[in-house]
Amino acid sequence: MKILGIIAEYNPFHMGHAWQIESSKKESQCDGVMVLMSGSLTQRGDFAILNKWQRARLALSAGVDLVCELPFCYSCQSAEAFAYGGVKILNATGVIDVLSFGSEFGHLQPLTNLAEILVHEPVEFKTFLKQELSSGVSFPRARELAIRSYLGHEAGNLLKTPNNILALEYLKALYKTQSTIDTMTVKRQGADYHSLLPSKYLSATGIRNILKDALAHPDSATAVLKALDNKLPYSSDDLIVPFTKNYNPRGDDYFLNALRLQILSKDVHHLKNTPYVSEGLEHKIRDALKTATNLDECVNGIISKRIPQTRVRRILSNRLLELDKVTLTHFQADSFVPYLRVLGFNEKGQTILKAIKDQGQLPILTSLKKSRFLLTPSQNKMLYYDCRATDFHNQFYEAGYCYHRDYRQSPIQYPNHESQRNK
Repeated sequence: MKILGIIAEYNPFHMGHAWQIESSKKESQCDGVMVLMSGSLTQRGDFAILNKWQRARLALSAGVDLVCELPFCYSCQSAEAFAYGGVKILNATGVIDVLSFGSEFGHLQPLTNLAEILVHEPVEFKTFLKQELSSGVSFPRARELAIRSYLGHEAGNLLKTPNNILALEYLKALYKTQSTIDTMTVKRQGADYHSLLPSKYLSATGIRNILKDALAHPDSATAVLKALDNKLPYSSDDLIVPFTKNYNPRGDDYFLNALRLQILSKDVHHLKNTPYVSEGLEHKIRDALKTATNLDECVNGIISKRIPQTRVRRILSNRLLELDKVTLTHFQADSFVPYLRVLGFNEKGQTILKAIKDQGQLPILTSLKKSRFLLTPSQNKMLYYDCRATDFHNQFYEAGYCYHRDYRQSPIQYPNHESQRNK
């Protein structure tokens, strides 16, 4: 069996994702699809709109065969760490033949050429980069400008959009790990990531906004939700029902209050140990928490020309989970071996799992009650953060409380009904 690998967030799964799977399988002639999916928190530092099992079910209903979790210590980090962690896990499965990723550009070779330059960082490029950073802009912007100076505007344009940037990070990770996995990119379809405009291919942001708008205005909810009709690769009720039944619109308020309890009750210097905190940012974070009336206001009080919103949200999420710089560096080391946490599968996915068990080089987790016998102390520590993220997602953003759901929830077996362990 030839296996296609995808690293994704599916927050939520939409038509663009289904198109990527269909076109990638056709072009690569792969038979099965394995996805590494972000768990409770996304790469931009936000909690996902549905829990990870609900999102896994939607993916399985729309063409994915095996869904596994991308650990929090990779999924809620920089684009570089997100891509490197995902590629490291796919390499260790021993079964992935092709990695598919979306991009705004849609052509592989120029992206590959640029990725190799970003890996090697020629002296002239590093000089341009240093000059741009000294002007006070953020690192992503400085890198884009440095590439424009070094290679020209066309190459610089490849670093302007989020999917291109992530595509470059996948290619860098594959290059650094000397991976044998082949690559392909598919051009992003329809609306841009943040677009709210009508389109056959609604963006994830657009879908989330429609759902939240319907929840905020129940009198007009039916009309609002009609915007999703025929715009999803599954029945719209499969998304609307779990969202309306389970989503807690006050989640951001709980998140903010938890941050206040954590940060304002301690000395400001403990914030220095949080990933991505530098240049005295800890003082700005603490000051923003003292006065902000909501989470967005808190984030906006911290951002600057050099510190973008996504970095701030990742900092706050890492702080909430009490992940420190030393621990994250350990998990991101080349020598660290993670694990494969299974969220759901179909019959073909079971076959892929068997192949991973036979050929892979990492422990496979289906029951966390047994995980302590499979994992090293460092792997168990990584798993602790995944479970902590799940607990916070449940406490803040879900209507029903479920203590330690990671230890109670079995993987989704599609199309069979979801089983629940209560002991």
